[in-house]
Amino acid sequence: MKILFSFSNLLFCKKNLSFKIIALIFFLIASAQNIFAQPLINRLVKRGLEYGYNFNWNKSEGVFQNLIARYPNDPRGYHYESGIYLWRYLSNQDKVDLDNFVLYSDSAITKAQDILDKHPNRIDILYTLGATYSYRAIAFIRAQKFLDAVWATKKSDSYLSETLRKDSTEYDAYLGLGLYNFAVGQIPAAFKWALNLAGIHGNVESGLKSIKIAAMKGNLAKVEAEYYLAQILSDFFADYDQSSKYLRNLISRYPDNLLFNYTYAVLEIKTHNLNEASKTLSRILDNSDSEFKQLISFSEFLKGDIFFKKNEFDSCKTYYLNFLKTSPSTDYKGIAAYRLAVSYEITHERNEAVKYFKLTGDGNMDLEDDIYAKRKGEIFANRTMAYTEMDAIEDDNLIQSGRFKTAFDSLSALLERVKTDRLKAEVYIYLSSAAYYLHNYNESLSFALTAKVLNSEEEKWIKPYACYYAARASFKLKDKSAVKNFIKEAESYSDFDYQKKLKNLLFALSE
Repeated sequence: MKILFSFSNLLFCKKNLSFKIIALIFFLIASAQNIFAQPLINRLVKRGLEYGYNFNWNKSEGVFQNLIARYPNDPRGYHYESGIYLWRYLSNQDKVDLDNFVLYSDSAITKAQDILDKHPNRIDILYTLGATYSYRAIAFIRAQKFLDAVWATKKSDSYLSETLRKDSTEYDAYLGLGLYNFAVGQIPAAFKWALNLAGIHGNVESGLKSIKIAAMKGNLAKVEAEYYLAQILSDFFADYDQSSKYLRNLISRYPDNLLFNYTYAVLEIKTHNLNEASKTLSRILDNSDSEFKQLISFSEFLKGDIFFKKNEFDSCKTYYLNFLKTSPSTDYKGIAAYRLAVSYEITHERNEAVKYFKLTGDGNMDLEDDIYAKRKGEIFANRTMAYTEMDAIEDDNLIQSGRFKTAFDSLSALLERVKTDRLKAEVYIYLSSAAYYLHNYNESLSFALTAKVLNSEEEKWIKPYACYYAARASFKLKDKSAVKNFIKEAESYSDFDYQKKLKNLLFALSE
């Protein structure tokens, strides 16, 4: 009735007829423009992302700048343009890129909030706002602006949750929520009280489930979700086969993506496929993209690691030196200096070895590799390595390069020459590892148990890792009770090298 009454008024009130018809026409035109704009905006975003995923940044930026020019009041052009600067900043830590990221990110937030003030149910804008705050959290963590990162994290969680409350099929939103939950779930229990005070909650299982949904059903965020899922499967669950499937699929679609290739090389190193990793890294090092100098520098480091693990110590030196010279951050400079020093020590260049043992403290003390390097560097800067210590390193490298039988035989012979319980325990740990990869699980368990009871106080990591190796072998032997007990014992230790790494290994084993 109300509609009929309004229409009747329009017909008989000639005074206002022209004005109302014009207003109606403009309303319909504006609505039509908005309706038809959405598919075009989505197509432009997808095109820009596709260029970006293949590291064709000029074309990607051109698409998003075109989107901003055509739709200056829409936040999506600004959001995805900010993403380009975020990628650059994460690679090179250039403050100019951070400033540009914040500039475009601020614009995206302002434009999104303006639209939501008038149209609070715009799902696409709610999602964009949540994704923008996700990007800000990543950037601020990297810039060590932790209060800003916490604030951005909470805002991201709020907007993405609201997106899914309004439309549970907006699958892209699951990625940000998944990463949020997974990251919070990884934080040690000792710090959970502080997060609770800030109203931040999350758990690993929920996070992983959400990321999988985005990877399977996502639209604009599907590629990113697949990439993050591949990393998580590798780093936290040791599920190398599934991780490899995702990465190989991504690289087949985006062969020029340096980050996807780099991550695949890391995975190949973990799975002892050093030659395949070396080929991938060589392709990255042939790239001269100065926007991603950190990634290229890290590739130098990994190339050095490959030669180090092959016991080709003269060959690895050049790559470690290049990394130390070119890397714009302190990340992994400690462990690179340590392995370089070990290489000089093994090739009988003591003066050069001491020089780099003294530089092992220059790394990032938030990274376990660099913490370990500093501790070991301080020891060997003041004394030479024993030949048995050098041999143990070379035998462990045989395991890392996939030469398990050769490693096992060499370690067995080395055991007869070792004098101290500390080094004997270390050799038994390596024997347990070699036996495991040779599928001799009973032997692997026995060696781990022997390592666990020896006095290895100088190397506090040996006992908890011996528990893990015992649990791993017991898992293959289908002794669930032993697995549970060894995991519990491993978790009882504290104050040792590579605690975070062990936590992830134990978590993967307990799943």
